[in-house]
Amino acid sequence: MVKNKVKQRRQEMGITLDQLSAKSGVPVSTISDVEQGGEPRVKTAQRIAHALLCTVDELWPD
Repeated sequence: MVKNKVKQRRQEMGITLDQLSAKSGVPVSTISDVEQGGEPRVKTAQRIAHALLCTVDELWPD
């Protein structure tokens, strides 16, 4: 399981799961799964990163 920084970034921005869902168009359940270590599809990762004003690489570092 690859650790990601989605939850950390979301909390730094001060937004809720619902707000991130609305900004990204990604369902809350999917974002929650991703925050717990699930691996999203590429398009989903791109949408989340865009909504969090960063790159996919920043959220999923090597």
